[in-house]
Amino acid sequence: MNKIFHYGIIFFIIVGLIFNKQEAMLKALLQTPFDVFELCKTLILSICLWNGLLKIIQASNMMNHLNFLFKPLLRWIYGRCIQDEQIYQALSSNLIANLLGLGTLATMSGLQAISKLKEKNYPLQIKILVVINTAGFSILPTTMMTIRQNYHSQNILAFYPYSLFIGFSITIIGIVIIKVIEHV
Repeated sequence: MNKIFHYGIIFFIIVGLIFNKQEAMLKALLQTPFDVFELCKTLILSICLWNGLLKIIQASNMMNHLNFLFKPLLRWIYGRCIQDEQIYQALSSNLIANLLGLGTLATMSGLQAISKLKEKNYPLQIKILVVINTAGFSILPTTMMTIRQNYHSQNILAFYPYSLFIGFSITIIGIVIIKVIEHV
């Protein structure tokens, strides 16, 4: 893949030179750091906003109500390991972060959950957690909406039905495949 990227860059530079697009290429090259900075700034501020919202949910004890709602789902996904309160809190926090589309926050809570699952020796549940985090199913894909808004999309939610379907399908298929392979 690395070679493809390098050859691609060389190919497009040659094409740009052949079609006399040096000025446009230079403008794009000089504009890139500013675009990257704006995107990073937007994403970091978005993550701060949603992390703050999650902290408010936790502080207001709304997390306990959400945890209660998700307990049957988490029991189906992870099995008996959720009887341990620390593991249950970490897994439910991870699920909520994933459903809110907070990839970075989901990663942090996922790492915390993996640590707790390793302590109690639950390797199957670690695999399931990795599949869930990788599949990227979210009811509110905030990061994607933020990126689309930042680039002035005409319809910020145009991808939403596809995102729901694909994310849900991949998550369910991944969980079922792991459970079949592990004979659970």
